[in-house]
Amino acid sequence: MESRGIRWAALFCATALLLAADVSAQDAARLRVDAPSPRETTLRGPLVEVRGQAAARELGAHDLVLVLDLSESALLPSGWDVDGDGPKGRTDPALLARLTARPEFPPNLVTRLGEADFDDSVLAATLSAAQALITRLESGGGRHRIGIVVFSDRARVVAELGASRAALDAALDEIRDTFYRELRGTNFGDAIGTAQLVLQPESARGRTGPPAGRDQSILLLSDGSPTLPPHGDRARQHALYAASAAAAAGIRVFPFELSRAADEAGVLEEIAARSGGRFERLERPGDAIARLRRTDLAGLEDLRITNATTGAPARALRTFPDGSFDAFVELAPGVNRIRIEVRTTNGRTAADERIVTRTTEADVEAAEKAALLEELRRRTRETELWAEMERERRAPKLDLEVRVEPTSPE
Repeated sequence: MESRGIRWAALFCATALLLAADVSAQDAARLRVDAPSPRETTLRGPLVEVRGQAAARELGAHDLVLVLDLSESALLPSGWDVDGDGPKGRTDPALLARLTARPEFPPNLVTRLGEADFDDSVLAATLSAAQALITRLESGGGRHRIGIVVFSDRARVVAELGASRAALDAALDEIRDTFYRELRGTNFGDAIGTAQLVLQPESARGRTGPPAGRDQSILLLSDGSPTLPPHGDRARQHALYAASAAAAAGIRVFPFELSRAADEAGVLEEIAARSGGRFERLERPGDAIARLRRTDLAGLEDLRITNATTGAPARALRTFPDGSFDAFVELAPGVNRIRIEVRTTNGRTAADERIVTRTTEADVEAAEKAALLEELRRRTRETELWAEMERERRAPKLDLEVRVEPTSPE
């Protein structure tokens, strides 16, 4: 940890002259269609798969570090029944027994976890959200490298960039089992700086910038405001300096505020603005489970895929955080004109078309057709499930606050 601290200090010095980097360039929309081929395609079946990538910037692979807040507020309720055991649920007895059997486990947490449901806490929701995002990124065909950093009063790396899926899962399990060793202050600056060193180890020597052909981002999940370093406005300034250093190195920070109460200082929002990322406040920390899975790192506002010949929209359209996408389009007999249109968050647009000719369906092998339809059904179930979670997340919530007013003596 000390060596990382020295490198982090060197990082600040090395990037001090680069803080004027322009992160607001309005690039034209990018669109690449990988399938079908640009040449006219002939198929026997009723469906064609469309795959590609779209973004507001140059297209490429993506490096991402998840930064998770383990300060004491992580044990507060998330607002969701994360583990599905109902409103009267309690902490998993097996987990509680395992934790309380450890000599170093804080005695004050024994009662606290026994009376509450740790599995519905902000931390539990954060870990579930991280798991959902990792699963989504893993579906992207190997275009992503992921690392994980946790922080409280200081930051530490629990999974290096490019860790395997098994290593990432193990890191999340380790966080769940050792969270009680953290639970202190909140140091945004150290968290962002450590994540930058995970993405760009050479930053400590003054050599910054993402590898050729790759984007780099930090996803910061927190339910609080920075408290460290102490005294005056130092915690805020430390955080903003780290965000500026990340921006100078070509790294964008995407902060998610997992809290009902707004951050009065607006630190997370300014972190996003300084680094070219995007800030989002979630009313309930548990909303991150649905929202993080749909994280947009590419600046996509809208993506439409249609069969322009028939007017039918694509089915089971999926988009991934780096702007990659896939969908199925139903084909009419004969020539079909498949149109792909994209609009980005900076207002730019792009479009492309493919010509696919469908021959007689009688030539299609039964097994081939069945496999194609089963994949369509699987993807449709997936997209419907997450659309339902998103509708629930956006639905108005009725909060009932009960107050007991003191009564005047008669």
